[in-house]
Amino acid sequence: MNIKVLPNKDLLITVGNQERAWIKDEMHCRYWGTLVDLFEPYFTNGSYEPFDAGDGNPFVGLTSSPCIAECLDWHDDGKREIVGGLWWYPSYMVQDPLEDLKNTGRTVFEHVGEAA
Repeated sequence: MNIKVLPNKDLLITVGNQERAWIKDEMHCRYWGTLVDLFEPYFTNGSYEPFDAGDGNPFVGLTSSPCIAECLDWHDDGKREIVGGLWWYPSYMVQDPLEDLKNTGRTVFEHVGEAA
């Protein structure tokens, strides 16, 4: 998987054929786990962590959209803090970022802003 910040600050995510086949096999039985596993090489190195905004996440308000934080700090009290950029997938009600990746090898998450 490759992640690139576009000139308009949106996040372009691309995958190769091997990853597309893996997504096809995995996403039908464990959707959120597939998304998290796909991003693991990034967020375990301190960047681009997906999170479920539907968990009552204060960063993005009321949405069930999949979101990506440039960096997500976890404090001792359990609170989370975004450091850097924040992206979401606004058309999540009619499209699916994993379906995009599986079918075309690319998807785009829209830039929301930078953490204060």
